[in-house]
Amino acid sequence: MGSPSFSFIHCADLHLDSPFVGVDAVEPQLAKILRDSTFASFEKIVTVAIDRSVDFVVIAGDVYDSAEHSLRAQIRFRDSLERLGAAGIPVYMIHGNHDPLDSWDAKLTLPENAFRFGGETVGKQSVQRGEELLADIYGISFPTREVEENLATQFKREGNAEFSIGLLHCNVGGQQNHDNYAPCSLDDLINAGMDYWALGHVHTRHVIKEEGPAVVYPGNIQGRSIRETGERGCYHVEVEAGNKIQLHFVPTEIIQWFSEDQASIDANPVETLEALLETLQEKKESLREDAEKRPCIGRMRIEGRCKLHAQLANSKQDFLDTLRAGEADRSDCVWVESINLATKNLVEIDQRRHVDDFVGDFLQAAHSLKDDAVVDRIRTILLEQPESKKILDQIGTFSDDELKALIESAEQMGLDDLLSEEG
Repeated sequence: MGSPSFSFIHCADLHLDSPFVGVDAVEPQLAKILRDSTFASFEKIVTVAIDRSVDFVVIAGDVYDSAEHSLRAQIRFRDSLERLGAAGIPVYMIHGNHDPLDSWDAKLTLPENAFRFGGETVGKQSVQRGEELLADIYGISFPTREVEENLATQFKREGNAEFSIGLLHCNVGGQQNHDNYAPCSLDDLINAGMDYWALGHVHTRHVIKEEGPAVVYPGNIQGRSIRETGERGCYHVEVEAGNKIQLHFVPTEIIQWFSEDQASIDANPVETLEALLETLQEKKESLREDAEKRPCIGRMRIEGRCKLHAQLANSKQDFLDTLRAGEADRSDCVWVESINLATKNLVEIDQRRHVDDFVGDFLQAAHSLKDDAVVDRIRTILLEQPESKKILDQIGTFSDDELKALIESAEQMGLDDLLSEEG
């Protein structure tokens, strides 16, 4: 007799009740949408699970955004689990670094259809559909926030189930921009004998391996900052006879973030501020179309050498006010969080550098700072300053190219000031 066919939802990093710090000061109405977005995104997942009649749901950690996990978050989460329970869908979950077990102060008990794995050893739960054994699920929660141990090596397949799932919050292969909690290698996961690894912690969707075993990060369910652009959601996983796996990504974000690269404007050919504003408006409408009626928020960039360069600093707020007008009341709003001015004046710096005057001397001195050895020395000097402790992480991770870009920006600012004095 072959293995049964079944399906499940794999989601992670719900971060329920994420605060979205700073948005309140910009637009309260938009802030309310953002504050409710993580709850609404999980509600979408519940609806998908019910509509597609999945057999179970797995949640791979960081259910809540912080160790405090507010009563509001617990109530909304419980209500969603009860909806799944009413449809006969069990839920298997673990906790991650944002909601570790040692911070757990449950004000509400989980419904009977929800099972939470402990944090001492890897546990196992068997999923039945009537008399059929569909799968064994193995999982372990973070007992504390900072788990530096390789938890993957504790997983070992056992029992008679045809299909086994590993549920783990971890960093596979030391992926950058994520804390290296529960670090492990792909070989560690392969050696455990699972058929599917339901992972959490990395917020960007990533199918590391499609089969033998499948190793999957679904990403978080709702982008929470300008660093988390594009679609966010979960996977509907179908397991067919013979353990053939089909992955179906389901977008669930309520509001989408866009990056500067998606919303950049070349000001070089633009002759007037009015024309530039019209170009910005056209870009905004293009973003609205790309978001397919969903609200979106992000940052625009104006770049290029242009005759308007000196006027833009004083015009930026007017541009923002115009671009935002009426947007908060639209269901498909495009909210411009800020505008990054990356333009340069029309002066050719390489030529101006060779003029024998103070401006030329300044540009030659600035150019000398871009030497690799000097850039490294600048990094050292910055790290030696007492104030550097406040931004140590940022300074320490600056690449040479990023430091050179900062030097070029300072060079341009200095040139602007000097040329204004000349005028």
